[in-house]
Amino acid sequence: MKADESGSFYNYIAEGCRLCYRGAKMVLFVTGKCGKDCYYCPVSNERQGKDIVFANERQVRTDRDVIEEAESMDALGTSITGGEPLLEPGRVLHYIRLLKERFGTSHHIHLYTASAPGDEILGALKEAGLDEIRFHPPPHVWVTINTSPYRRSIITASKLG
Repeated sequence: MKADESGSFYNYIAEGCRLCYRGAKMVLFVTGKCGKDCYYCPVSNERQGKDIVFANERQVRTDRDVIEEAESMDALGTSITGGEPLLEPGRVLHYIRLLKERFGTSHHIHLYTASAPGDEILGALKEAGLDEIRFHPPPHVWVTINTSPYRRSIITASKLG
């Protein structure tokens, strides 16, 4: 662990971050639904609360839309986001499988979630091919995170790899 000039600590840069920095990741917005109301939420008013899917800025109506968007940018990976993607776990699993089947296991997929998924969904995500999960617990949980369900989710996800 290192400290930068501002005093913030950091370690290695995750593969998902490296690919995103290079502009090599497609953003797959799987739903605008979310009940967390985080003050830092970047979801636009046009998408917030709506059950819609976008690949980058392209509205998705079919699986082919997702594949075409990834191909058009030569995506090396995909970032799955929302709203709260895990409010639609079947959809998330479907898209992970679709992308891995089309682009292979080297297509890096990471998921952002503000939820604390249980062992079953974490196992299913891993089995489908998810490479990385990023937990964004809501602010009210921050002070009690060690006694919250997030702790178990993070530990389980870490053990799954």
